[in-house]
Amino acid sequence: MKVTLPTQTLMEGIGHGAAVAATKSPKPILECVALRADATTGVSLEATDLDVGIRYHLGEAAVSQEGSLVVPAGRLLSIVREVDEEETTLQETEGSLAVDTGRSHFSVRGESIEEFARLPFFPEAPAAVVPADLLRNLIRRTRFAAATEAGRFALHGVLMNIHGSSAELVATDGRRLARATAELPSKAQRDIKVIVGPKGLGLLERVLAARTGDGDSADVSIAVEDRQVMFRSGGALVVSRLIDGTFPAYEDVIPKSPKHHFSCTVADLAAGLRRASLLTTRDALSVELLIDPDTITLKSRAMEVGQAKIEVPVEYDGPPSRIGFNPVFIQDALKIMDPAADVRFSFTDAKAPATITDAESYTYVVMPVALE
Repeated sequence: MKVTLPTQTLMEGIGHGAAVAATKSPKPILECVALRADATTGVSLEATDLDVGIRYHLGEAAVSQEGSLVVPAGRLLSIVREVDEEETTLQETEGSLAVDTGRSHFSVRGESIEEFARLPFFPEAPAAVVPADLLRNLIRRTRFAAATEAGRFALHGVLMNIHGSSAELVATDGRRLARATAELPSKAQRDIKVIVGPKGLGLLERVLAARTGDGDSADVSIAVEDRQVMFRSGGALVVSRLIDGTFPAYEDVIPKSPKHHFSCTVADLAAGLRRASLLTTRDALSVELLIDPDTITLKSRAMEVGQAKIEVPVEYDGPPSRIGFNPVFIQDALKIMDPAADVRFSFTDAKAPATITDAESYTYVVMPVALE
């Protein structure tokens, strides 16, 4: 194998592969990326941890000699990051990968390509096609709410529900829930209702963000086969093993008609919570909201560090109310919103879940915490 390609293209591809490859594994092959060079199809890079995988086509590559080789992802990425030249040449030499930039020369020991797990190929017909920027926005608005602690396995994923011309993603960890919906420009060929791991969706979001940055807003084709979901966009294929289990009946958690509402800019509420959180601790991770007409007061208190009191202007004409929340949960939702947008905070009382939204297509539900 011998190829020459733009250094930036190479680094982008290896970066995606390194995000998939395991950092520490009893199987060293899972810490690697596979490079495949073909005179007709060009150069592609693959990586997998057996749950998530990526095949990424490295465009604009000149293939002098066909071949394939598996090398450690982290090591190769570190080398390419140090390259100053616009082009890099990769060549297999006696089982090692030589990296030549003109002024720098490296040789990385490779692994056998036969031991590398083969990724599936996308079927001829997708089940659904979704605009890349739309799907990326749905992922960004929900993935962060998936569970990370040990518990119900289904909560460790994001529900993806595509039916007809509507798409919906939902994630919850039992204490908060994020739901984002969108109308598709075309109907799905087949309905999709699966639970996808957040790592696979995070990788897809990363790939789509890089392509959007290049001015490419191509569609994403989606298919489900053999307990795997596949996403194809341009020269990138992201594969994620599905999560087994039953997703909870999330519709029952979303408040149907909260009694009270206040609104303010995302930036004002985020700044107030950030300041109030300065005097919280791991054992006292709560902020009290005192809601009055035209103003909410955010109060935090921890015996060992002190207390804070922050006022935020709002639009509210209901009765005075007092509710406590984990500030991190609210801040996580505000981070994915436009700081200049208006956010609507709806609640009933100090024991009922509250909802936060900046658009009809987005609902974020958060459970309150008990106040002393």
